[in-house]
Amino acid sequence: MWFLPLLAILVPGIGALLIYAIREERFRLRGRVASGIVIFNFLLVLLMFYFTAAGDSMEMIFFNLAGADFLLRADYLSLVFALLCNFLWIFSIVYSIGYMEDHPNNRRFFTFYVLNLGIACGIAFGGNLFTLFIFYKLLTLSTFPLVAHSETEKARRATRIYVYYSVASGALLLYTVVVLQSLYNLGQVNTLTFVPAGFLSAHPVDQGLLIAFGAGFLGFAIKAALIPLHHWLPQAMVALAPVSALFHAVAVVNTGVFGIMRLVYYVYGPRWITVADIQMYLVFFAIFTVIAGSVRALKEEELKLRLAYSTVSQMGYLVLATVLLLPGALTGALLHFFNHAFLKITLFFCAGIIIGVTGKTKISELSGVGRKYRRTMGAFSIAALGLIGLPPISGYLIKFYLIRAGLHLDTVFETSLIISVVIISALLNASYYLPIIIQAYWGKEEFKEEEPIKPEKPLLVVPAFILALGCIILGIFPFYLTLPLAQLVVESIWQGVLTIM
Repeated sequence: MWFLPLLAILVPGIGALLIYAIREERFRLRGRVASGIVIFNFLLVLLMFYFTAAGDSMEMIFFNLAGADFLLRADYLSLVFALLCNFLWIFSIVYSIGYMEDHPNNRRFFTFYVLNLGIACGIAFGGNLFTLFIFYKLLTLSTFPLVAHSETEKARRATRIYVYYSVASGALLLYTVVVLQSLYNLGQVNTLTFVPAGFLSAHPVDQGLLIAFGAGFLGFAIKAALIPLHHWLPQAMVALAPVSALFHAVAVVNTGVFGIMRLVYYVYGPRWITVADIQMYLVFFAIFTVIAGSVRALKEEELKLRLAYSTVSQMGYLVLATVLLLPGALTGALLHFFNHAFLKITLFFCAGIIIGVTGKTKISELSGVGRKYRRTMGAFSIAALGLIGLPPISGYLIKFYLIRAGLHLDTVFETSLIISVVIISALLNASYYLPIIIQAYWGKEEFKEEEPIKPEKPLLVVPAFILALGCIILGIFPFYLTLPLAQLVVESIWQGVLTIM
């Protein structure tokens, strides 16, 4: 079944061509085709899980460029990421059909929206850093038309900033790829294929590899919008709501964290990072992002921008749990992959509905929204409380796993630091999410009596509400849903770590 990863990439690509071939005015047909493609791709990923669990190898080299292999490969980490992307894309497509009904150029929009699913799968199934780099560049090419879709001056400016940052990210990653390829060509490493625990784990630490690690980490950190490399993400919030949801939940920032996981656990490995004595630098980088992102969100009055800076902070959580180099912390990071994606896509779906029906973009203008649009604001409130960390909504899990991991650190200072960060961040999250909920439900009425109330479209509200319920289900039943998937990844990595030791 070596061809299944390739098929998961090609199906959305071919589907995007079919969508573009449908005439602009045939909106309903285009929506049905897009939905069918996304659902079919999700079933493909489920099939890959079945064959991988049965022990089948899904790996294929398609061509070699100057000694670098274009390799597609399915392992547990790639399947977890692909499963998340494909599942949430189903809801995104349904939401987009309802959202884009009144917008022009929907043929162009759906073409790139579906194409991005294939490229996200390419990132997931890239079997080495070279292949991952290629799909990262394709992701930039396929997402910038979505940022620029409205064709306003703000959209053009945001697109330019996004492209500049993406070029910088690509240049840093390319440097790392070239360094590792040169090591392989010189016979200093036996493989460049991603290996659990890292194919460089036993390699001596030297300045060249340290610089290459730093370049690769920063390249992925730009995509993950870690502070101070985050400025492109708030700028990109001029994009339409389905695009914002795509950027924040699965397709862009999460690919940055996914790349960091690949670099830390499948290229260099925990052992090499520990010997190189660079772990605490990575930890402080992540902590700074967690706190600074939350502080910046607290100061932001625009609804979508507050959500954007919340994402920056949450990416800090994911990276912090990744670079602690503990099985429990990595388990928490993989759980938060799912939980943050569900929570944040719900928030952006709801923000798109609120802005669409009220025309209000600032938090101070949202008085009475919760009373007028109960279903939308109900889903928003669930997701917001989840990111604060209120059980049983799924966002509490990352805080629990980080605190538990902190208790296993070597010194009292390290333990106190991690626990303090979690507590301070939770308080900051409450400080910038609770005022939105309070303003919406209990703020002074801003709607004029004669002002007509626009109805909520079912195609917008239903996906948001289902995902909000999903956030609760993921929080109540992680042991049956997401935790087994996370444990597959963690066990494969730490088996490799133990083998090396």
